[in-house]
Amino acid sequence: MIDRIGHINIRTPNLEETCSFYERLMGLVRDEAYALPDPERNKWLFTDSGRAIVHVNMPPEGEEVPPPQPPGRLNHVAFDCRDYDGMVKRLQEMGLDYKRYETALPGLVLLVTEDPNGIIVELSFGTDRAIHRSHPQAV
Repeated sequence: MIDRIGHINIRTPNLEETCSFYERLMGLVRDEAYALPDPERNKWLFTDSGRAIVHVNMPPEGEEVPPPQPPGRLNHVAFDCRDYDGMVKRLQEMGLDYKRYETALPGLVLLVTEDPNGIIVELSFGTDRAIHRSHPQAV
């Protein structure tokens, strides 16, 4: 019934910094959040294929937003990526700390960093190798 996660939503008082992070790191394109009434406080970030995958929303005036902190029960958000070398270059150009992890699956490599809100961001390369064995048609 479910094909994939549709998008993530980040509720932050740091709209500009958050949008800029995802634009610079992953090449996403910012545009208005068409379904929401206040375009100055709500943005969607689109992939090069036109899919909105990150929604960034500022809370209304006076609403308390929890401070960035170590991850809670939702540990991280992961993105399937291409162009490993290009991503490493972007991480370095942005001066971001990141870790590289090789997995038990040959060819599946992860780069892990944090966004301006303390959200752990996993950039996955070779995810086609991690498709469940019972779904070979998905390869």
